[in-house]
Amino acid sequence: MKWARAPEVTLVCWGGLLNGTWEFLHSPLYADHSQGAWYVIWTRLHCTVGDMMILLAAFWLTCLAFRTRHWLREPRLLAATVFTLIGLSYTIYSEWHNTAVAKTWEYGPLMPIVFGIGLSPILQWLVIPPALIWLVHRRLARTRT
Repeated sequence: MKWARAPEVTLVCWGGLLNGTWEFLHSPLYADHSQGAWYVIWTRLHCTVGDMMILLAAFWLTCLAFRTRHWLREPRLLAATVFTLIGLSYTIYSEWHNTAVAKTWEYGPLMPIVFGIGLSPILQWLVIPPALIWLVHRRLARTRT
């Protein structure tokens, strides 16, 4: 299947797995556990889908900046940095907006805070994008024909 070799497909598959794992692992750092298990499961799955959308947007913006959809085949430090910073920037804005302005969610007492933003989501977008670049690059290199 040709579509399965598209960088976006590999990125979303690995990104869903890594971000979903992160979302559930850092779940105790948020203050919504009193709303029940199904609510927590639903919100973490919702956040994972949001993370996958952020990844796709960051990927496509990086593609536009470097004028190729295949920058992950031969990743360069500048492209990797742009990709990571796009996701990180949106996440910082989203965390601030949702906790300070819209009050859609709030951090629990265990969440370390840096300039009003939870440290765990910041780390998520500093750790996962480089890991994804490595994983997707390896996958694309193996499927190259």
